[in-house]
Amino acid sequence: MASWLTHLRVAEKIKQKIPEIDFPYFLIGSIASDSGVSDEKQRNYTPSKEITHYRYQKDDSISDMDDSVFFDSYLKPEKIMTRSDSTRSFLWGYYFHLITDKLWLEEYFMPLKIQYENESDKGDKDFVDFIREEMVSLDFEYLELEGMELINQLKDFNGNISFFSEFDSDYIYECKDRIADFYSGEPINLNKEYKFLTLQKIEDFVVKAAEKCISILII
Repeated sequence: MASWLTHLRVAEKIKQKIPEIDFPYFLIGSIASDSGVSDEKQRNYTPSKEITHYRYQKDDSISDMDDSVFFDSYLKPEKIMTRSDSTRSFLWGYYFHLITDKLWLEEYFMPLKIQYENESDKGDKDFVDFIREEMVSLDFEYLELEGMELINQLKDFNGNISFFSEFDSDYIYECKDRIADFYSGEPINLNKEYKFLTLQKIEDFVVKAAEKCISILII
C-alpha cells in the first residue's frame, strides 16, 4: 500500500485542481481507509483490510481490492448528490485512497516485489518491510524539504464524521492522531541509500494518481 504521506499528497494535488472540495473532510477521508490498528508485525489489522479496503482473496497468493463495492454503496450519482459537501468530500477521499493503493500495487509494489525476490543477495528481509522502510524514509525527506503544513492540516481536523458507519469512526480520529504524531516525531533514516524508490519516483506517482482520481470525480 502507498504510505500515509503519499495519500495526503495525492489529496493535496487533487485540491489544487478542484478547489471546491471541502479539503479538511477530503483529507481525513483520504487516510480513513488506513484506520485499522496493526499487530506487532503490521500484517493484521483491526478493523481488518477486508473491511477498510474491501480486500478479498483473488487466489492462493494474491489479494485484491474491490473498490466498486464502496463506489456502488456511496458514490453513484443518485446517492452522492444528496449528500452535504463535507460528506461528499470525505467519501471521495476514502474512495481515492482505494484507487491510489491499487495503482501503487500495479505500478510499484508487484513489479518491485518480483524483482526483489529474484535477487540472490536480498538476505532474509521480507519485501513488505524493505519497501516500507524506503517509503517512510522518503516521506521524512519530503517533509524536511517541503515543511509540515500538510501534516498540521490533518492534525487540526475537528469535524464530525459520525455519518460514516462502515466501522467505528473513533478509529479514524485515532488514525489521524497516529499519523500526525508519527510524522511529527524523530525523522527516520534520512539520506539513506535507496534501492528502488526516489523522491522523484514518488512525485511522479502522486501526479499520476491524482490525475486518475480527477478523471472520475463527480462534484
